[in-house]
Amino acid sequence: MSTSRALPVLRTPDLRAAHDAARRLLALAVPMDGFLVEGETTARTPAEARRLFAAFPTGRGATPWPNHPRLGYEEVRGLFDAGDPRFDGLGPLEFQAKAEPPGGFEELFLDVVGSGPGSLSWTHFFWPAVPELGLEPRAKDTHLQIAVNSRNVDFDRPSDDHTLFVHFRGGDLERARWLARQVGLEPVGPEECGW
Repeated sequence: MSTSRALPVLRTPDLRAAHDAARRLLALAVPMDGFLVEGETTARTPAEARRLFAAFPTGRGATPWPNHPRLGYEEVRGLFDAGDPRFDGLGPLEFQAKAEPPGGFEELFLDVVGSGPGSLSWTHFFWPAVPELGLEPRAKDTHLQIAVNSRNVDFDRPSDDHTLFVHFRGGDLERARWLARQVGLEPVGPEECGW
């Protein structure tokens, strides 16, 4: 069971603005081995799915439940790689890709993500110490996430805007608020369950 919490610190229709704010927050983070970024989304149309699969050769996609028969990651990737016309008839596809360490992945993801809900998230880092609050550096439950076309961390509340979440260990709300203030942000809603 997760112990993380998530504080929304920005909600905007501008995905690039959300990414710029995320970069400012990540500048405060201390990367660990395995520091990575992951993108996931629902490709709603064949055109969206083709863009994602073409941009990320190691990206994976699957048909979402309750589609029957469910096609797994390897089958969907195989159809795309083979140019099989059945790929376009699969309907919405769940898509995932990741990069270690973060870098150009994020810009590429932002360029090709479609209208479906999804997430761009960073993991494996420390939030810094905050001596004035008596807080030591913390790696447990630290994540940063842009909920793309969504208003919650599970990206199951579709929206026309995007929400930036600071994930933190339960009981560490003041750290999340402090982090937001360091980059000119404020909470835009109550904290919620994280991952």
